[in-house]
Amino acid sequence: MQPTEPSRANMPTTDSERHKWYVMAVIALGTIGAVILSTSFNVAVPALMAHFHIGNDEVQLAVTSFMVTSTIAMLPTPWLLQRFGLRASFLGAVALLTVSSLAGSFSPTFNLLLVARSLQGVCAGILYPLGTFAVMSLFPPSQQGRASGLLGFSIVLAPAVSPALGGIIIDHFGWEAVFYISIPFCLVALFGGWRHMPGHAEEKTTEFDWSGMLLLSIMTLAFLGCITHFQGADEGNFLLYIELLLASGTLVAFLHHAKHSPRALVSIAIFRRPLLLMGLVISSIYGFGIYGSTYLIPLYLQTVMDLTATHAGAILVPGGIGLALSLPLAGWLADRSSPYVVVLAGLIMLALSFAGMAVVANRAAYDYFIELTLLGRVGSGLIIASLNQAAMRGLHGPLMAQSAMFIGYVRQLGGVLGVAAVAVYIAWRSTALGGNHMDSQAQVFAEAFLISTLIFALAALVSWRMQYQSRMD
Repeated sequence: MQPTEPSRANMPTTDSERHKWYVMAVIALGTIGAVILSTSFNVAVPALMAHFHIGNDEVQLAVTSFMVTSTIAMLPTPWLLQRFGLRASFLGAVALLTVSSLAGSFSPTFNLLLVARSLQGVCAGILYPLGTFAVMSLFPPSQQGRASGLLGFSIVLAPAVSPALGGIIIDHFGWEAVFYISIPFCLVALFGGWRHMPGHAEEKTTEFDWSGMLLLSIMTLAFLGCITHFQGADEGNFLLYIELLLASGTLVAFLHHAKHSPRALVSIAIFRRPLLLMGLVISSIYGFGIYGSTYLIPLYLQTVMDLTATHAGAILVPGGIGLALSLPLAGWLADRSSPYVVVLAGLIMLALSFAGMAVVANRAAYDYFIELTLLGRVGSGLIIASLNQAAMRGLHGPLMAQSAMFIGYVRQLGGVLGVAAVAVYIAWRSTALGGNHMDSQAQVFAEAFLISTLIFALAALVSWRMQYQSRMD
């Protein structure tokens, strides 16, 4: 699908200034319905193990199936927007999310539950990029920061409370109730979308790029497989080499396909825009670092500090609140200054946050952890509200939809790889330093925090270059 000039069919508009905020609120509700299913499900794992008489290795499939399908399902979103429009794509995804949630709660076997979770992941993958697309198409550049901030605020606030809410309803109503959490949001989103979202004018569209979809899907699965076989025996090493070769080969094949196919899933023009390309690099590094560190911090507090899950969660609450509250402010700053400067400031704050954690981790104390976590989460809020605006400024039509999808895709892929890489590193270094002794464990986490610092510092360098490039364009 080659980029074209924006059309009224692809870019829903409205004469009412207030109406477009209604549309954003509806999209936020639908996205919350998807996000909350991801963040609240972990509290149901023990109950699922007991009910279906399965082990931890099997029950984790319900988590990973959601992550993998949501990552891959982002890929056809631009085509869906071009073919069916924002309204139909949104309503279809939310309706399927509602049905699959109900089906999951009534699953008589674990295999059927996996099917329901995979369908939920597909819906989530479609919904994730729609908010970015709506921000960039509905709002002028002077309002895009605030719109992104408010959208991010609602989405980030949901996972801050969903684990606790999920625990309460599971204790009272059983594991089935975890599937019901999203349904109220979905029903309101369906009503609001039906009433407020503009229709889609018919226009000629190209056929779906099944070849590109297949190549990117294989590449995604191969990269995920690489991480899981980093520490394998001879058989695992053999699989690692095969998966690395497969991932690299499909990536090269996709770039060749995108260059020569007029209906490519992702236009090669994306990779020819320096600002957008650097935004993709930052998004992938940011996803790798922030998802990995989100896994790392509570693990440190519970493993090294021997805190309960409740106590560790309480330490992280101020950071979550700080993240939510920083998003509207970050959007306001991005509208009134340079979004490139806001992104750079956020990455520097994240790097400083983890540098501080690397220093205090060896003390086996959580002194300053609340403050350091708060610093990092505020920095994360600056990035969330500004990165899309910085990378996608000046884009229109299909290229804008493709860019919104691909930025979310690389962030999600980086996040999945980040969580897996952190887990592999901790297991490897713990064995190398002598097992589960407290001092060695503290050293392992100090090293992991330092690696996170370097990752965010690398992203900050790319962001600085991005700001320099914006002045030249």
